[in-house]
Amino acid sequence: MKEHRQITEILRQVQKNLPGGSKIIIACSGGADSLALTDALLLLREKQRYQLVVCHIEHGLRGGEALADAGFVAEFCRVRQVACEVLRVDVKAFAAVRKLSLEDAARKLRYEALFECLEKYQSDCIVTAHHRDDQAETLLLHLLRGSGAAGLSGMRSHNDRVVRPFLQVSRAALEAYCALRELPYRTDSSNMDLHYTRNKVRHVLLPLLEQEFNPNVKQALAQTAASVAVDAACLDAMAAEKFEQYVQQYDTSCCCEAAWLLALPAALQTRLVRLMWKKLGAEGLLTYQQTRQMLELASKGNSNKSIMLPGKTCAVYSYGRLTVTALERQAAATEPCYAVSLAELRQAGVLRLELPQGILSLGYLEGSARPSGHAAAYPWHLLQCGQLEVRQRREGDRFFPAGSPGSKKLKKYFNDEKVPPKQRERQLLVACGQQVLWLPGLRASGWHEQDCAAWLTLDLEYLTPGDDK
Repeated sequence: MKEHRQITEILRQVQKNLPGGSKIIIACSGGADSLALTDALLLLREKQRYQLVVCHIEHGLRGGEALADAGFVAEFCRVRQVACEVLRVDVKAFAAVRKLSLEDAARKLRYEALFECLEKYQSDCIVTAHHRDDQAETLLLHLLRGSGAAGLSGMRSHNDRVVRPFLQVSRAALEAYCALRELPYRTDSSNMDLHYTRNKVRHVLLPLLEQEFNPNVKQALAQTAASVAVDAACLDAMAAEKFEQYVQQYDTSCCCEAAWLLALPAALQTRLVRLMWKKLGAEGLLTYQQTRQMLELASKGNSNKSIMLPGKTCAVYSYGRLTVTALERQAAATEPCYAVSLAELRQAGVLRLELPQGILSLGYLEGSARPSGHAAAYPWHLLQCGQLEVRQRREGDRFFPAGSPGSKKLKKYFNDEKVPPKQRERQLLVACGQQVLWLPGLRASGWHEQDCAAWLTLDLEYLTPGDDK
């Protein structure tokens, strides 16, 4: 009866976490834990109407041993008539290019391959055999790195279409299941290599804690992770709600009012700035120290100060706003994006340019009174050169803002209007030489004349309604 109860408990954990009718990708290395998972899902396949595909990832790190593991999994699946995908990745090459450890590179490539398999078979979830001992190791690794609550909550049983039904099951219980079911399994020799940090925690630190402090330390650590996860999930939900309400998200940046951010409880402050960074899709690890630096940047209030962050990103404080942005490649040249001859425009009457934001219409209109119904209009005779340019700013550009007493350098105008640095870099303008006529979305140029023989008219039809502010 005892043996039967051990098997029943494993099956119960699977059914509790995976509803009937699920389409499942099983991550199977060939080890005891993943073989137990695969076998349990196969036992429940008919009863629970599971649709199963086994996926084995070969990392290209262990030569013939790894190839033998792949063959073992493929044969296991053939005998049991379940679909099997063996996918190969080049961890060493990827780690060298991305400057990652082999552990981090293998993890990233492994999940990328699993999600590719998920999409290929249009499955509902990926199921992995991470267990209680893995959870204890993960918690200790995060603790040693100085992680906050998000790290100390360990792995989640359900996270981004990844399901881990065995987080409350020990490694010993899964090995016992394999013995009871007479399942042979593979042993990865690299799991004994103390060069890897996780292996040091598994074979050195945890045995020491068990021997000297608490024989049930793995269970205690797993319980701690589960408890912290409940609190962290609540705070994460609150931070996500605040993000949607108060943070402006663009293609390459996220920004918010620093005063609003600093008025939040500390637990939400750290989550908000981390979420702003995460939304950019940056790679790497944002440390506790970097998170604190971002908040210090917002609190000190020194405009145009910035700090570099992982994943080719940075945080910038400017005029009361904190912006986290992805670093974009600088343009190779400063030549105009578009150039239009004034003579050609005068002859045509109207010319239209297709810009990233929408359609720019440039018109030549005769008549003494200033034309109405246009975003901007400028006296034709004040144009100081033979062509118009639609481009980004250049050193020496001058702007005469509508309603102001005179012209000023464009840089000074941006400073006076507190335009954020990233917006300055992206801002398109219409210019005649260094004479800026219009800043679409910001302001048109001014003038003293009200009655002229001819006018330049400017309009921008935005591709997305409401973009013109």
